[in-house]
Amino acid sequence: MKVLSTGIVPGGDVGFLYRPFRALELFASLTDKQVYQVLYGVRTLEYAKGEVIFRRGDPGDAFFVVQTGRVEARVPGFLGFSRVVGRMGPGEFFGELAMLLRQPRAATAVCAERTVVHSLSWPDLDGLMRKNPDIAAAINAAVAKRSR
Repeated sequence: MKVLSTGIVPGGDVGFLYRPFRALELFASLTDKQVYQVLYGVRTLEYAKGEVIFRRGDPGDAFFVVQTGRVEARVPGFLGFSRVVGRMGPGEFFGELAMLLRQPRAATAVCAERTVVHSLSWPDLDGLMRKNPDIAAAINAAVAKRSR
């Protein structure tokens, strides 16, 4: 894994981060200003083909939005082989429920090709939610809806 960037720079071009995060159901009810606040904690990471982003059972400490590439969610299958239970491509996100519900990962996330993701960690999001009750309420409502 290679860290390409961390957060946003005030006055810089944040469109490449804003568009994918603005489109997420998780942040749909946030104002533009609130979405920009979220972006200050985002890291952009690059993974090689076959590289593991997280393993099943790991703590849910971040979630990810795919910028380029493809990620497969895998679980143990027959005779020790893994079984693909999901595929994520550009604009899609994963890992949010384990992070927000503070549960272990249900699957292993493996890059099917060279992949760039945007990652938001639990400490960054939790700190933001503690300072902004409106953001916390909007995110908690989205999580409740998604986890049903």
